[in-house]
Amino acid sequence: MAAVRISSGSQRVHVVAEQRDDIEVEGDARVEVDGLRTTVDKARSRLTIRVPVGTDVVVGTTSGRVEIDGSIGAASVVTESGRIEIAEASSLDARTTSARVQVGAVAGRCRVRNKSGRVEIGACAGADVATKSGRIDLRRVTGDVEAHCVSGRIEVRLDTASDVDAETVSGRISVHLPEGCRPCRVDGPVAEAETPADCDCIVRAASVSGRVEVTPS
Repeated sequence: MAAVRISSGSQRVHVVAEQRDDIEVEGDARVEVDGLRTTVDKARSRLTIRVPVGTDVVVGTTSGRVEIDGSIGAASVVTESGRIEIAEASSLDARTTSARVQVGAVAGRCRVRNKSGRVEIGACAGADVATKSGRIDLRRVTGDVEAHCVSGRIEVRLDTASDVDAETVSGRISVHLPEGCRPCRVDGPVAEAETPADCDCIVRAASVSGRVEVTPS
């Protein structure tokens, strides 16, 4: 599988996955190719990188915006500040200090760490998301969820019966379960709990200062 690694300080990075066999770089940067791996670094202008569908993408920036269109393979994005937008990926690992993270759909599991900024994921097969300050919005989830923040609202919408561990100090928590799902509520860590025979999933939702709702979707 092809892979591209991109390093950009403050320059914007735009990756476009499309039906093609090669990787094309538009912008002023150094490009090195080693077999199926392409490295793009020392960017001196905004970059647009066109890659084959399914390419694994790694992006690192200081303050540049990262935008990925089309369907890629595994996505890994690290940035200090700058918005992250990803249309579709097979898996996701995103880490940022201060940025809004907006994701369309991820076939596998999502892992996001964000100190300050909203996290929105339209669909995923499970999620592990943590922020210090910022709303967490997870929709069309088909796997287990861990969502933790210090100050911010958490909303989780499950398409299948899956375990949920959601916690915030200040903010509302809403967990929407599939119709007919029988949850068991626990106070301790979900990972240490066993699902009783009469329950479909385990839910822990805790907020020090905020309303908590667990309802059918």
